[in-house]
Amino acid sequence: MGCCSLLAIQEVKSVDDQDRDDLDYGASEDQPDIDRTGCGYRFLTPIQPTGDLIKAQQQADQGTDDWVFDDPRRVASSALARCSKAEESSIIGLKETRKAQGRYVYEWTPAGKAETYMIVVSRPYLLSFYARDPKRVAWVVSAAYLSSCGKNNSVTRIK
Repeated sequence: MGCCSLLAIQEVKSVDDQDRDDLDYGASEDQPDIDRTGCGYRFLTPIQPTGDLIKAQQQADQGTDDWVFDDPRRVASSALARCSKAEESSIIGLKETRKAQGRYVYEWTPAGKAETYMIVVSRPYLLSFYARDPKRVAWVVSAAYLSSCGKNNSVTRIK
């Protein structure tokens, strides 16, 4: 009566490598390295930012800011301006602290302040499924942190 069917794979002849050099396949984001007692950090982005990343890709596909496809440093600088409520032109001394496949990590310390912003910019593999053109994935902020050794950021360490 056609109610049920069985699908069976008889043989796998070959497996092709699907990795792309421009995408980030990492499972987790970099985090600030805080090793002194009394120091810590706050998340400036959601811990699970998937919805925000998809929205950012959709905006990039529709928008006029083509630099989000080519300039991860500018994406980081723009995000820092929003997070720190500063003018983008005032973000001087943005340092690249790590580079990996499809990912950059930047740090910035505002002049005269004892706090450091860390921004992780990546091209997540996930976004290749949501991009209008899968070969054109935008650089997005996958994580942002504010770290310092003040009372608001203190963490208890377990040894």
